Amino acid sequence: MKRTEEAFLQLLRAVLHEQKPADPELDHAAWRSLLQLSEHHKLLPLILDAACDLPSCRAALGAKPEQGEPSEHAPRWRERALEQAGRQAIQENEFLDLVLTLQRRGLEPLVLKGPVCRALWPRPLLRPSVDDDLLISDAQAAAYHKALLDYGMTADEPDADPNTAWELSYHKPGSPLYVELHKRLFDPDSPVFDGYNGYFAGAPERAVSVTVQDVSLKTLAPTDHLLFLLLHAFKHFLFSGFGMRIVADICLYTWHYGEEIDFKRICAVCRELRCDRFAAALYRIGEKYLDLPIPEPFAVIEIDEQALLEDVLDAGIHGAEIDRLHSANITLGAVSDDRTGRQSAGGLRHSVFPAAKKLAGEYPYLEKRPWLVPVAWVTRVGRYVKNRGQYGGQSPAATLRIGSRRVKLLERYGVIDPGKQR
Repeated sequence: MKRTEEAFLQLLRAVLHEQKPADPELDHAAWRSLLQLSEHHKLLPLILDAACDLPSCRAALGAKPEQGEPSEHAPRWRERALEQAGRQAIQENEFLDLVLTLQRRGLEPLVLKGPVCRALWPRPLLRPSVDDDLLISDAQAAAYHKALLDYGMTADEPDADPNTAWELSYHKPGSPLYVELHKRLFDPDSPVFDGYNGYFAGAPERAVSVTVQDVSLKTLAPTDHLLFLLLHAFKHFLFSGFGMRIVADICLYTWHYGEEIDFKRICAVCRELRCDRFAAALYRIGEKYLDLPIPEPFAVIEIDEQALLEDVLDAGIHGAEIDRLHSANITLGAVSDDRTGRQSAGGLRHSVFPAAKKLAGEYPYLEKRPWLVPVAWVTRVGRYVKNRGQYGGQSPAATLRIGSRRVKLLERYGVIDPGKQR
């Protein structure tokens, strides 16, 4: 592990336990790398808040960039952290106001993930998030759609029918507020995740209340919520990965609600879905590097967490680097083939030429005209090349290398059987 990664994890542990961190005594270049890593994991405000009084960090923040070096020196990092913290404060206040507005209209959504997990952090508003998720009933989808539009939000897909779509997203113009409505916790049309929703049958009836900034919110009961957090992390693991913020959320939630959680049930579900070794490795990271306890059913699983830790540190928030994102077709294809018993057609085919069903969400015309999938392939490759030029990236070969490496990671943690030609 790199020295900057070690220092990043040490600072994150200090943040979670409200401790004064030891000075890692990094030079200016190493601090820049550490702060870049923190931003990659969407933890910059928390890490900089914990580190800004350390002598070596203060020296790095006050340093001027070397000649010809990009201007990413100290004032910029402070500005970024303050901007993200301010944005989060506005987003959370507007979100809570939206929930109160919905409640006054007789609508009581279940709040998922971000707002509930964020409240467990020592400095909640320094933990940024992009969106807020609400679980709603099928019967009230149209009422929620109207309520959000009346609140001044705009639908990301204006033509989507709230009565038939399983997921809807909304932005508020001029505001960071971004809300996703979910009728199901996982995509019911996914060949990999279609069975996950069955594990949450009756969850709305078991809902509990939590308080965030004096606002009472409905959310999933602790066992349901932790299972959802683990399976949501696993979903991202199968796609392109996830970062340390998700690890910290899960471990903090486990620590806070441990006495109310049925860990035997959660471990049994994870075993059925072949993600128990993955979950154990995630908890090992929390135990070893964040000093957060691992629940007993997972503690007895002998597992080496280092490979997962390397993937987590590399992925950042939701594995959003362009070549990692495109490698998801390789990993998801390997899981789908393993589940169905098919012989894999290979990483290149999964990455560049997915089946029409997998592309239908991206290219809706394939739902009625699947024979046009070659057109979608050409469009997709062209967009990939354009995105790489706009956002940076490595190369198509890098996508294949990342995908092949992550398939081996799935084999290592028992998600798929090893030894099949892929």
